[in-house]
Amino acid sequence: MKLKGKVALVTGASRGIGRASAIALAREGATIAAIARTQKDLDEVCRTIEAAGGKATSFSADVTKSSEVAAAIRDAIAKHGRIDILVNNAGIGGYRPFLDWSEDDYDRIMATNMKSTWLFCKEVIPHMLKQNGGNIINVASVAGLQGYANEAIYSASKFAQVGLTQALDREYWQKNIKVSAICPGGVETFFALGDGRTEGSDHMKGFSTAEDVAEAVVLAALPRDRSRIVAVVMRPMNEQT
Repeated sequence: MKLKGKVALVTGASRGIGRASAIALAREGATIAAIARTQKDLDEVCRTIEAAGGKATSFSADVTKSSEVAAAIRDAIAKHGRIDILVNNAGIGGYRPFLDWSEDDYDRIMATNMKSTWLFCKEVIPHMLKQNGGNIINVASVAGLQGYANEAIYSASKFAQVGLTQALDREYWQKNIKVSAICPGGVETFFALGDGRTEGSDHMKGFSTAEDVAEAVVLAALPRDRSRIVAVVMRPMNEQT
C-alpha cells in the first residue's frame, strides 16, 4: 500500500473515471475525500471503498462555484488534516457540429472542465505549500492535444486544462508539488454517451475502461524522489477513426 497515510481528494468521484480513481487510490492505502454533486452516488462510492477496508468521506459540491469549492476543501482538511493528492476529474462534453453549440453550452463545458480545475488548484496549492509538497493530477484528454471534429468546445476546454497543467508544473515542481495531466482517448463510461453515441454502439467498441485510466492516476500519484510524471497519453487498443 504505497499511498498509506496520504489523503486524496477526487472531484467527479461519483461515477466513471472519478469513481474508479477513488477506489484505486484507496486500494493503495489513500484516505479518499470524494467530491461530486450527487450525494446518493457519493455515498455508494464511500460504501464500496469501506467494504474493501479503505477509508472515505464525501463532500457534496458544485465544482464550478468558488464558494462551494472553498467550503468542500475547508471541510476535507478539517476532517483529514491535509490533502496530499488532488485529482481534478470532474468534466462534461458532447459530440455535435460546431455550429450547433450555443453560448450556454460553451459556458457550461468550460466551467465544468477548466474553471473547476483552476478553482481546486487555487484552493489546494496553498495547503500543499505548507505541507512541503503534493500531487495534482488533472484528468484531461487526447482532445487536449489534438482538436477533433464535432468536439470543438470540449477540445478547447481540454487544451486549456493541459496548458494549465504544464504551467503549474513549471511553477511549482521545485517546491515539490508535482502536476500531471492524464490524457485518455475514448473511455467506455457514461460520459461517452449522448449526442449520437449510445451504449454498445460500434463507435464505442474497444474503448478503454475507467479502471484503465484509474491505473494511470495511481501511477502519477505514487511517491518518487527523483522524477515526476508530467503527462500520460492513453489510446484505446481498438480505436475507431
